[in-house]
Amino acid sequence: GRTQRYHYDLTGKLTQSEDEGLVILWYYDESDRITHRTVNGDPAEQWQYDEHGWLTTLSHTSEGHRVSVHYGYDDKGRLTGERQTVENPETGELLWHHETGHAYNEQGLANRVTPDSLPPVEWLTYGSGYLAGMKLGGTPLLEFTRDRLHRETVRSFGSMAGSNAAYKLTSTYTPAGQLQSQHLNSLVYDRDYGWNDNGDLVRISGPRQTREYGYSATGRLESVRTLAPDLDIRIPYA
Repeated sequence: GRTQRYHYDLTGKLTQSEDEGLVILWYYDESDRITHRTVNGDPAEQWQYDEHGWLTTLSHTSEGHRVSVHYGYDDKGRLTGERQTVENPETGELLWHHETGHAYNEQGLANRVTPDSLPPVEWLTYGSGYLAGMKLGGTPLLEFTRDRLHRETVRSFGSMAGSNAAYKLTSTYTPAGQLQSQHLNSLVYDRDYGWNDNGDLVRISGPRQTREYGYSATGRLESVRTLAPDLDIRIPYA
């Protein structure tokens, strides 16, 4: 058999774990933030924080190299940058690095990620943060059309989206707000959804398969029936 043991301090923090000769010790600062851990006495991961208590560096040693991730924040505590580095731990020589920048809109929602030497990825939003589209550099990747309730009605993507989009997924809804149908300009993906008076999904039908759901008197899923009899599923309850 296999035995694993865990040890905790008086405040409930994990301080030691043992697993078949592998002993891991966990260390914390005065604010109960984890600072480092050792594996069989050898240094493993290290965590560093700034005066706000925000994590600034997470590092470990891999194949003789010091691998670190450094985090930068704005005055609101939002992540603005992430820098990954690989160094020679003896000389401090920088062997590799990669940076990613993060930006936010006026509402504080993340709206741009910029990796090293690559075009930025941007999320286009409106109102209180509803997603309207996504771009890679100046190239539209994905666009959404929404109704007055901000529900997705058309999703355009492929071939630089917009009016030239290769694909358009159209969605409709029931008067109760349930998804009623989805149509892609490729008949393979057409879907129609059926609901009972209790608001339970009872049917999903498409060009290749129809699946029906049965429920008990208490509303629990009881069965799933498909066009192929050998794919039927019955769910018994004790």
